[in-house]
Amino acid sequence: MPKWNIAARFFTSTEDRWLDDFIRDPDLSFRKIVFMRDESWHDSKNPRTSGKQWLNVLSQSCRAFQGRPDGIITCFPQLAMTVAILKRLTFRGTHLVAHNFNLGGFPGGLRQRLARFAARAIDVFIVHSPLEVASYADYLGVPAPRVKFVPLQRGKITLARVEDMATPFLLAMGSAGRDYRTLIAAADSLGVHTIIVTRQDIIKSLPKSEHVTFRHGLSEAECLELLAGARLSVVPLGNLQTASGQVTFVNAMMLGVPLIATRCPGTEGYIENGVTGVLVAPFDRAGMTQAIATLWNDAPLRAELAERERVFAHAHLSDEAAAKSLGTLLRAIGQPAKLIEDR
Repeated sequence: MPKWNIAARFFTSTEDRWLDDFIRDPDLSFRKIVFMRDESWHDSKNPRTSGKQWLNVLSQSCRAFQGRPDGIITCFPQLAMTVAILKRLTFRGTHLVAHNFNLGGFPGGLRQRLARFAARAIDVFIVHSPLEVASYADYLGVPAPRVKFVPLQRGKITLARVEDMATPFLLAMGSAGRDYRTLIAAADSLGVHTIIVTRQDIIKSLPKSEHVTFRHGLSEAECLELLAGARLSVVPLGNLQTASGQVTFVNAMMLGVPLIATRCPGTEGYIENGVTGVLVAPFDRAGMTQAIATLWNDAPLRAELAERERVFAHAHLSDEAAAKSLGTLLRAIGQPAKLIEDR
């Protein structure tokens, strides 16, 4: 029976639930490797990884090889790259799957050379935008069949969706790759009550508006509570290279909050314009303003959009859907007729 260790920074204990708990295959076994840390990965105030956090990443990467597993699954690039380098330096034959692989950009020079060195030890890269398959393969110097698109999933949200009718508001959240200036300009033009939740350093750099309230330091539960009460969720994005904003808009889709987002790699494969959300062109203030005005004032349209979002999200963006895709990939690794192209 193939044994897989799973290393993720968000594991606080071996009892945490993840995709492996939804894979019903008696021929696969899984063991979670807990990340040793002092703060929640979600609540971290610093966008950069500290030296202490890197030591924790190295510790978890070393422990990922405990028990001589047949394979290791990592979440997010830092762990994937560290495990891959250890694998190459120790000449281990352990299979390696890099899940949630999102670099946020494509830096050149030494960082790219190091990424390419590590990439040779990774069997499969799982990315969350179909547009990232070719770009990551090119950047990492690997065959495109080793980069797989699997939609980002979110666990079931038990919170009820109850719109705040007394003081309706538009909500935007997140930090990576955001274009809040376009949204603020639209909110100013329309006079729409807007709440933006992001890092404090980003807030300091943005123009202030009487129509916009800025918040920071909220827990994940507090963010979801805000989202459940919003009239609209807007995800303005300026990252045109890689996927950003997906956690935010997938949560909105799961809850059935009418959604507006920027057309970019992150939204490809998730939001069909006019069907499961409204897409606007990058940095298009007039388009953003029009989209907000249309949905803000049309309750029946918001209801139709919200229902289609929910149906799509539960069918394609659930833990069950992502686990099915992951299980298929794991069964293919190491098989004669595997889905992954040989290195």
